[in-house]
Amino acid sequence: MVFENPSYLWELWGLLVPLAIHLWSKKEAKTIKIGSIQLLDESNSRQSSSLQLNEWFLLLLRMLVIALAVMLMAGPQWRTHKNRDEVTYVVEPSLVGHHTLDKVLDSLGETSAVLLLKNGFPEWEIDMENQGTVTPNYWQLVQKMDSLPSDSIVVFSHARVQGFKSMRPTTHKKINWVVMEPENLGETPLMALENGQETELVSLVGDGQNNLFKKQKLTNGFSLTENRDSLRLEVDNGAKTIGYTVLRPIEVALYSHTETETEKKYIEASLAALSNYLQRDIKVQTFKEGEQPDASSADLNIWLRDDPSYTFSGKWLIFHEDPLANRLIVPGAQDGHYLLTKTLTAENTVEEHFAEQLLTLLDLDADIEEVILKADSRQMDASELKPNYVEPKSKRERATFKDMSHWAFLALLVLMIVERVISYLKKQ
Repeated sequence: MVFENPSYLWELWGLLVPLAIHLWSKKEAKTIKIGSIQLLDESNSRQSSSLQLNEWFLLLLRMLVIALAVMLMAGPQWRTHKNRDEVTYVVEPSLVGHHTLDKVLDSLGETSAVLLLKNGFPEWEIDMENQGTVTPNYWQLVQKMDSLPSDSIVVFSHARVQGFKSMRPTTHKKINWVVMEPENLGETPLMALENGQETELVSLVGDGQNNLFKKQKLTNGFSLTENRDSLRLEVDNGAKTIGYTVLRPIEVALYSHTETETEKKYIEASLAALSNYLQRDIKVQTFKEGEQPDASSADLNIWLRDDPSYTFSGKWLIFHEDPLANRLIVPGAQDGHYLLTKTLTAENTVEEHFAEQLLTLLDLDADIEEVILKADSRQMDASELKPNYVEPKSKRERATFKDMSHWAFLALLVLMIVERVISYLKKQ
C-alpha cells in the first residue's frame, strides 16, 4: 500500500496519546481495614483477568481508530497489476452532448476506455445527461491521472483559463490535450442593471480567446419576476432569466478646510464628470472644518485636512504630499487607505488622469464581478497545457494505483461503532 499524501503519516505519533492515558490512569490499590472477612466471597480470578483483557482490547480498538483516521487523510492507494490500456480518453463533464465530440467518441469503439474529467474518473456512458457547466480544477486532476491504467492519456476539454490554478504539476503520464471549441459562440446575456432611469443589459461577447462585455439599453422584450430580483428576457432560442440589480447612487464624503478649497473644486468637478460618463448619480456630502465623521457609510471618504484620519474605517483618500510619487493616487499603509500625493491643479488633473484614478477607487464592478468570473469563457492554447512530464524509472512508478479511501472510511466507521458498543457495555 502507498499513500498519496505520506506527510500525514507523521500524525501516527498520536497513537501514543491513548496509550499514555491508559497507563497513567492505573492507580495503586488501597488497603481498606475491615473488622471481619467472613461475609466476603472469594473473587473469581478468571473474571478479573477477563476485565483486564477487555481494557487492552479497548485500547487496541482506539489506537486502530486513530491509525485509520490518519491513513484516510494520507490517501491510501493499492498498487495493482491489471491490464494496461494503450490509450485512455478523458472527457470534461461539460462536453457531454457536444455534437463534434460525440462523433469522435462513437468512432473509438467499445474497447477504448473513456472517463469523465472529475474526481474518481467515473466512466463515460452513451446518452449521458449534461453534467453542468462548472469548470474543474485541471491541474489538480492531472496530478491524480497517475492512477489511471494507461501511459498515454488524451483529454478532451474546454481548457478554460479559470480552471488552471496553482503550479504546473508533474506527472509520469503522457497527456495530450484536445481543446474543443464552444458550440454556441456569440453574445451571452449576463445580468441587467437599473440606475433609476433606465435598464441596461450586460452581455458577454467571446470567441474563445478574448472576452468583451457589452452594455445596451433595454426598452422592450423583457419582464421582471415577482420579487424583482430577476429579469425574463426574450432571446432567439426562447426566454432566459438573468439577474436584475438596482444600482444605488454612489455616496462620497468630502472633508476639507479653507486652505483646500481649490482641491475640493477639482475633486467635485472630477466626480461630476464621472457621474456624467457612468450615467449614474454620485452624491457628494461635504464636511466643513471641525465637523468629524461618525461611522460614515459612504463608498469613498476624501480627507483634505491636516489632522490625521487613520483611526477611521472604510475606504479613504487622504491628502499626503509626496514629491517622489509617480501617480496622483497611490495605496496607503493600511488596507482601504489611499494617498493623494500632490496638490491638484488644472494641469495635473487632466494630464495625470485624476478622474480615471478616482474611478478605480469606487469599485463599481463589485456587484457583477462574481457573475463575470463564472461567465469567463477564455480558453488556453493546447501548446500551453502540457504538464511537466517525468519518465518513470522504476516498476513502482509505472504501477497503477487504486484509491482505497472508501474502504478505509468504511473500516473506520465499523471500528468506531464497535469501540462505542464495548465501552458502553463495560462502562469504560
